[in-house]
Amino acid sequence: MARLPDNIERAARLTSVAPHMRQTFSLLPQPLRLDALVPPSPDALSTSARQLLKLALLEDRVRLGDVRVAATERELSTAPELVLSVGERRIELSADDLALELRTVFARALGALFDGSDATQLLERLAFQSSSLSTLRQLTSHMLAATDVDQALYLMLAGVTSGYGLGFNRAALFLHHAGTSTFTGHKAIGPVDEAEAHRIWEEIELEDLTIEKTIEDHQRGRSDARLEERVRGLTLTVSAHPDDELAASLADGAPLSFERVRPHNPGLASLGVAPEFVLAAVRAHGRVLGLLFADNVYSGEPIRAQRLEHVRMYVDQTALVWENLSLMAHVAELARTDALTSLFNRRELDVRFEREVSRASRGPSPLSFVLIDVDHFKRVNDDQGHAAGDAVLRKLASLLSRSVRGHDVAARFGGDELCLLLPEVTSEQAAVAVGRIGQLAKDAGISVSIGAATWPGDCDAPEGLFEAADARLYRAKREGRARAYVGERAILF
Repeated sequence: MARLPDNIERAARLTSVAPHMRQTFSLLPQPLRLDALVPPSPDALSTSARQLLKLALLEDRVRLGDVRVAATERELSTAPELVLSVGERRIELSADDLALELRTVFARALGALFDGSDATQLLERLAFQSSSLSTLRQLTSHMLAATDVDQALYLMLAGVTSGYGLGFNRAALFLHHAGTSTFTGHKAIGPVDEAEAHRIWEEIELEDLTIEKTIEDHQRGRSDARLEERVRGLTLTVSAHPDDELAASLADGAPLSFERVRPHNPGLASLGVAPEFVLAAVRAHGRVLGLLFADNVYSGEPIRAQRLEHVRMYVDQTALVWENLSLMAHVAELARTDALTSLFNRRELDVRFEREVSRASRGPSPLSFVLIDVDHFKRVNDDQGHAAGDAVLRKLASLLSRSVRGHDVAARFGGDELCLLLPEVTSEQAAVAVGRIGQLAKDAGISVSIGAATWPGDCDAPEGLFEAADARLYRAKREGRARAYVGERAILF
């Protein structure tokens, strides 16, 4: 590349070019050549001349050609300062021309150097960029207002597949598991077959669906979940093939487009992808969070470079929101759980207890409460040390976590006492659960005493469950430990 004199180059680099003008030049259908006749001093250069020289130094679509320094003022006044050309077409820009604003100079150059189809192509690219960025702004606003990571991730996929965004036929997100280096299917948006694809396109056009309406339909459960169900059954791992697409996307920092009849990665191949598809690793501070897949399997539309660049913007924005929401969820989880056992803490138990008592009272439906105490726990601490006592509590907590249903509550009540809150569990069902837990603890070498109570039956109101269960627990301890009382029923371990 030709060199500008140092003083002229410095003046050009110090000149500001509005970001939208730099972006406009970057979207030109073909690169421009810029030949320059410059004065010995940068003071004689107009702002537009400096801006064009800066673009030639920084942008791929404006390339510096011949550079001469004017020998005399007369040469500078009679010859064009700058010449822009594309092939045989050229436009000469005098000092008077360059006294105008850069956007005016650009408009004149566009008309002189490109035909109507080139100008239309540029306008289409600008329109696509404007629409995509507008959608990204809307999605970012919704993502920042999201209450959980899943909701934010769906919004990203909505932008990737929405006609107002990137317009891919399908998109799926796979979650990364660092311990196993695998990706499991998590969320997906798109039709499951060509008939469904045409039905969706017709619906979008007939109802003029906006991105806002798309998000609203999903939140109300109106979107088709069949593709997501299919994706959730997939696990992606890097294969031994040297051209494995998953390996390539993890090695590269940018979204990649692949063109092949069938993917080399077996997991991707089982998804039935289009001959051209996109993979993009979602990263935050160098840590891989997930993997985005997108294709146009039904429309067959090619994936152009500009769309790939916009995929990167969507992914980068998602990574930031994803990480922030994950951190917030982690902080919230720490506030609800016991640090030693990872069970719910007393504060969260109180919240859940109040909620379940209210629900049981309205039902009415049974509600059981179980208190579990480690026998001779003080002796363990005194004889073997507090680390051994902590290990016993963690082991018992793990047994409880594996023994309860998803909506049951396992918590550390305090000290060596753990507890269970069991909604819609009768006294007979509680007895079965208590017997199983006691036996599991015994098999693990832990002796426990348990007291359980159920409303209605063991107390006048559900608020009295703790007191009733506590009385049963102390009865079990008085009568020799290693046993439970569920109501009046004794269970030996």
